[in-house]
Amino acid sequence: MNAFLSHIDMAPLFYGVVLALGIFSMLYKFMRGDYVALFVEAGVFILVFKLHGGTLTGGLSAAVCSLIVSLFYKSFVRRVRR
Repeated sequence: MNAFLSHIDMAPLFYGVVLALGIFSMLYKFMRGDYVALFVEAGVFILVFKLHGGTLTGGLSAAVCSLIVSLFYKSFVRRVRR
């Protein structure tokens, strides 16, 4: 029996990539000085993470949700201000 290939789980790798994207997104906003977008993204992450009970699955869903909000936040604000 091959112990190394008995079970390959890609979920931790996926979690890591999503969380790294979220961290890099926040660092990019911080370095550009876009503090409002940074606080919106961090606030959405904290809110969704607490709503999901602070679990690992909640952390992943919070990271995905905050990334989606950060992608559409600027265009939404521009449309509302018109």
